[in-house]
Amino acid sequence: MRRDAAIIALLFVLPLILFWPQTVGGKTLLPAENLYQWEPYYSEKAAVGVPEFPHNHLLSDLVLQNMQWKSFMRDELAAGEFPLWNPHQFSGIPFHAAGQQQVVYPLSIIFYALPLAASYGWFTVINLWLAGVFMYLFVRALGVSRFGAVLAGITYQLCGMFIASAVFPMIIGAAVWLPLILQMCEYVLRRQTLRGTDATPVWAAVGAVALACSVLSGHAELTIYTLLIAGYYSAARLVGLWWSDKRPPVMRGVWLMGLVVLGLALSAIQLVPLYEHVQTNWRAERSDLELVRSYAHPARDILQFALPNFYGSPAHHGYYDLFN
Repeated sequence: MRRDAAIIALLFVLPLILFWPQTVGGKTLLPAENLYQWEPYYSEKAAVGVPEFPHNHLLSDLVLQNMQWKSFMRDELAAGEFPLWNPHQFSGIPFHAAGQQQVVYPLSIIFYALPLAASYGWFTVINLWLAGVFMYLFVRALGVSRFGAVLAGITYQLCGMFIASAVFPMIIGAAVWLPLILQMCEYVLRRQTLRGTDATPVWAAVGAVALACSVLSGHAELTIYTLLIAGYYSAARLVGLWWSDKRPPVMRGVWLMGLVVLGLALSAIQLVPLYEHVQTNWRAERSDLELVRSYAHPARDILQFALPNFYGSPAHHGYYDLFN
C-alpha cells in the first residue's frame, strides 16, 4: 500500500514539475501575448513590452475562446444563473449545449475555485495526474509488475497527445478516463470480487461514471474514440472467454452494455442538448467527399513524422516550402 501511495505521489509530481511555472511559478498557461495581434490591444503593444511576434500565434484559441467561455461561466454562476445562453455573440447563441465549455465537467471546479489565470495550469496537472494513476491501476489490474505499470502510467500521462493538447482543456479532460473505463470493463468481464463477493454492479457503476465524465468534458470525438477502444477491447475479451468457457458470456456482455447506457444517461444533462444543438450546426451540410479529401496531407509530409519541424513551425515564425 505504501509503495502504491508513493507511486501515485510520483505521478502527481512529474506533471507538476513540467508545468511548475504555470502552477507554483506564478505564470499562466494562457498565451496572453497573442491578444496583441489585434486592436485595441495592438496599439498598446510597445507600452506594455509585448514582443513583436507571439511565441506561437496558432495557440490563440485558449485566450480568444476558452478563457472567454470560462470567464462567462464564472460570471453567470456568481450571478446565480446557469449559463445556458450566451447573449454576447450575434443575437445570442446556445452556450452549455455546445459542450466544449465544460460547464458541468466535475473538474471544472478548478476554474470556479481558483483565479482564472492560475486555473489552467492546475487543471492540466490534475488531469495528467489522473491519467497516469488510471493507467497505472489498469495495467496493475492486468497483472503487470509495479515497474511496468509505473512506466505505462508515465508514458500515458506525458505522451505527446496530452502535452500538445494542454491548450485544449476539453481534449485532455475527455481522454483521461479511458484507462479507468478499460479497467472497469476488465473487472466486469472477469467478475472481479470485492471483499469476497461478486462486485460486478460496482464496477459497472464506476465505469459508467468515468464514461459520463468523458462526455461532460465536451469533446465528442475523444469520447467516441474511448467507446471504440473499450468496445474492441471488450469484444476481444468476450471472444476469448467464449473460446475458453465453451459458452457465450451473455450476462457479462449485458453488464457491459449496461455500463455504457448508464454512463450516457448520467451525462444526459450535456449529451441531450449537445445532440439537439449539432443538428443546427452550419457545418453539417457543407462538406462533400472531395472537400474532406482536400484536407489530407500531401505525400511529402510523411517527412514530418520523423522531423515535425522540417518545414518550419509557428514558433519559428516561418515555413519553408522546398517543393515549389
